[in-house]
Amino acid sequence: MANRYDVSLVIPTYNEALNIAELIRRVSGSFAGSGASLELIVVDDNSPDGTAQKAEELKSQYPGMKVIVRTAERGLATAVVRGWEQAEGSYLAVIDADLQHPPDIIRRLHSAAQSQGADMAVASRKVEGGGTSDWEFHRVVISNVANIIAKCLLPWSLRDIKDTTTGCFLFKRENVELAKLSPTGFKIFLEVLVRGKFSNPVEVGYVFNQRSLGQSKMTLKQDIEFIIHLLKLGAVTGEVILPLASVALFALIAARFL
Repeated sequence: MANRYDVSLVIPTYNEALNIAELIRRVSGSFAGSGASLELIVVDDNSPDGTAQKAEELKSQYPGMKVIVRTAERGLATAVVRGWEQAEGSYLAVIDADLQHPPDIIRRLHSAAQSQGADMAVASRKVEGGGTSDWEFHRVVISNVANIIAKCLLPWSLRDIKDTTTGCFLFKRENVELAKLSPTGFKIFLEVLVRGKFSNPVEVGYVFNQRSLGQSKMTLKQDIEFIIHLLKLGAVTGEVILPLASVALFALIAARFL
């Protein structure tokens, strides 16, 4: 498929009717005057709150916007891949629909990739300018534990990345064979990083905000899927030591009860 846009942004959604219009307005606005063209792709898992219908109503305001509704599949990571498969941009990107990622971060990632000649740009809470906004203590612990676990289980693949659990990033489409992606659960970044071919990823600092509307979807089930995903990727790279994976799962579960 020809590259008609500079950036194709996939927004995976489930029950985000309260946030989708504001997110799209602000993301699109951040690209105004930048000289870069943006393709918007919403992939909705048949939300009962009418997210897909809300997105469809927005298409008249944003020419070229696509809305994909999945009725058989579920899961954030696979939704993102489905969107990328329909994308027509030179760079592929993803952002959460809940406004916890600042909407202008996609433009900033694209600018960083362009100015630094990077094949991947990662929204990071772990570099200068990054952080979290008023997170509860247990959530900070869970995030930090997950980051440490990922680095312990995939030390070589993640050697250049400080924020391994980010959900917002951008990369050159030519560096990844989308057909080879087989993600599990919520974390698509690790799948792309390990299975793609990247020589110079860069991290761009951002502050992760509290969700103001809607409900969080992170559960213990997602923690387990995260470890399973790491094991799958470790089988690809040969990095994972199985006993460490057992300890990692225990640590992540324990962190939820602090």
